[in-house]
Amino acid sequence: MTGLIGPGFLSDGEIHLILANTTKAVPEKGYLPAYFFQIRRYADGALVGSCTLRVGENEAVRYSGHIGYAVNPPYRGRRYAAKAVRLLLPLAFRGGMKRVLITCLPDNFASRRTCLLAGGIFLGVAQIPSWHEMYHSGRKEVCQYLFCDPQNPTMSV
Repeated sequence: MTGLIGPGFLSDGEIHLILANTTKAVPEKGYLPAYFFQIRRYADGALVGSCTLRVGENEAVRYSGHIGYAVNPPYRGRRYAAKAVRLLLPLAFRGGMKRVLITCLPDNFASRRTCLLAGGIFLGVAQIPSWHEMYHSGRKEVCQYLFCDPQNPTMSV
């Protein structure tokens, strides 16, 4: 069973994640329940970006991924997104998820590097089906990266 749990204090000493809000599932749109966090620098509280964790499984998440992130331009290149992913993974696993999938566009080399730095396994490039909302915004394929719960590893997508 997966679900939203109290996130606790998510910090690596350099950044911390501040819960901004949560959303409930919207099954008719394929939306899973989700956490939305601010990524803040621990030393001075600077807002460096944001990240999202979608909890659960459905067909849509195979293309949109469980985790999304954005780093504000002045803070890029400091690996804040990879650090945020590494903070979100234990939360996902504590919430009952056995695996986490992150997707990005094939030409988004910064995001692809982030997934590898965070410990993801590249699964390949998937064609986005025409029913997915990403397809209707012009996206036709995504790279998929898998992160497994070290307590219960599984490699199925």
